[in-house]
Amino acid sequence: MRATGWYLPVHEQFRAELLRLLAVAALVGLFGWASQAWALALLVGLGGLVLWQLYQVWLLEEWLVGGGGEDLRGVWRSVAEHIERVRLRARQRKKRLSRLLHRFHDTLETMPDAAVILDQRLRVQWFNSAARELLGLDAGEPVVGRPLPELLDDPALADWLRQGADASPLERRIGAAGERELELRVAPFAKDQLLLTAHDVTELKRVQTVRRDFIANVSHELRTPLTVVVGYLEMLAEEDLPGEVHDALAASLRQAERMQQLVADLLMLSRLELEDDRPPREPVDVPALLEHLVEDARRLNGDQHPVTLHLQSRAGLLGSESELASAFGNLLFNAILHTPPGTPVDLYWEVDDDGARFCVLDQGPGIPPEHLDRLTERFYRVDKSRSRERGGTGLGLSIVRHVLLRHDAVIEIESQVGEGSRFCCIFPNVRIVPA
Repeated sequence: MRATGWYLPVHEQFRAELLRLLAVAALVGLFGWASQAWALALLVGLGGLVLWQLYQVWLLEEWLVGGGGEDLRGVWRSVAEHIERVRLRARQRKKRLSRLLHRFHDTLETMPDAAVILDQRLRVQWFNSAARELLGLDAGEPVVGRPLPELLDDPALADWLRQGADASPLERRIGAAGERELELRVAPFAKDQLLLTAHDVTELKRVQTVRRDFIANVSHELRTPLTVVVGYLEMLAEEDLPGEVHDALAASLRQAERMQQLVADLLMLSRLELEDDRPPREPVDVPALLEHLVEDARRLNGDQHPVTLHLQSRAGLLGSESELASAFGNLLFNAILHTPPGTPVDLYWEVDDDGARFCVLDQGPGIPPEHLDRLTERFYRVDKSRSRERGGTGLGLSIVRHVLLRHDAVIEIESQVGEGSRFCCIFPNVRIVPA
């Protein structure tokens, strides 16, 4: 049945229905007047009306099953027309959704990344061609309907997948020899489903390893010659030489020492990156460590910056004492280096229900907000010329970030231009050693 052809406007249908009822009423009246049996006439009229409506209902059911529908009359025709319109809209929506679904599947199919759709029980519902190659699916065995952790022989993957949108990217080695490294991400998809994507980072990791090894090797090779150069420059600087020569030697010595510090920082970063999979877990007396750092700062800094330590807890941490000393020391000496003489620097160590927190507060010039997100990048400087003049290597905060990552911690940076900055290292409760 089409929505056109036998359809009349609603007001015409109701008018026809009203006329039909009036005609029935007139016939009932005539029959009752002629027979003087008004009750019988009324009963016959109502019975006929009920039979007519039942007949229309039967026609409607036949039409719903697949019949014609042209014999429908009155409001039943309006009902059928409304149903037909709903059907038409549903078919159009279904076609649109089908086209969108096919387009979505085509898009996923052409992606270089693996894509797998999972149900709420982590069973595979669909996967693209890249998943066959990267994840090893469809290797001569049924895949759809089976749990993905079972297919990948990785039970721990289930806990990560159940985190859904809260799950952080996960790196996994795939293959019999672990020759392929993938970065896995998961996101909610449709109702009670998950979309897992896997990106091949094998080549990226290889390049990073080559770069890291190169930097470590070059830094190691430069360390000994630089030590010799600095030693000879220090010896020459003690000689009785003309003023211009002495100034040139002093400048050369400063640059050589800066280069020496740069090499030391690069070696430190390389070591931290190589040991990322071996997080340290030794008890560290943080209050004692901070007291030693403050003593060193006061001895090296003199009276230029008042340094105050606020110990609100005697608790320690599980970690590496040398790495934590490097991270905390970098934050402390950065505050001294980048603030005018005479401005105070405050250190805080506190522990509460949310974890442990080490903070360095200064009253320096502050950092513009557009630089805050990039401060922990290697060699990133807010003011390149001033940083070099003060002897910074541009690696201090990068070292801090790597140390904190190895201690399950994060860094928070707050700054207001003209008011100062606040750098905080936040450690989880599992790292705290009670006092």
